[in-house]
Amino acid sequence: MKRILMVIDIVSSWSGKATSVLCAFMVFAILCEIVLRYVVNIPTQWVTESAVFCGALVYVIAGAWTLLMGQHVKVDFLYDKLSDRAKAVLDVFTFIFFAIYLIAMLWATGMYARDSIAVMERTGSAWNPPVYPIKAAFMVGVGLLFVQGVAKFIRDLYFAFYGKRLES
Repeated sequence: MKRILMVIDIVSSWSGKATSVLCAFMVFAILCEIVLRYVVNIPTQWVTESAVFCGALVYVIAGAWTLLMGQHVKVDFLYDKLSDRAKAVLDVFTFIFFAIYLIAMLWATGMYARDSIAVMERTGSAWNPPVYPIKAAFMVGVGLLFVQGVAKFIRDLYFAFYGKRLES
């Protein structure tokens, strides 16, 4: 079990760090757009969509890493007052809602990705890049978040029962 949890953590960490490189690309692209548009007077067609795609990919793919690092938003003013064991019990209980939501999201993103791939969907803009890889990446990101959530659930359940951490 520890080995499986370790692999999940490594994949979540690696995918989050890998997509964080897109933030640098996004900043560079926007900087290029600003220089080209306002200094050289040659606006681009690709920067806006590229920046939106990069931001979306970072948001969805890095979600599992964010969960691994404990950085998702919580109602801290209540949660922080609980003991570690009570936090684990609460997290075990709320996993039900997390799982239902992500299973629905996985189903929806899977349908959107399938339909988009089937027609080789594009944006329809002047630049007209393909959209289907982004929609497929959304499905992958939701899947990664779900798997990391299951790993967290297992650790929380172990801690709730035994009072000690299940480290990978």
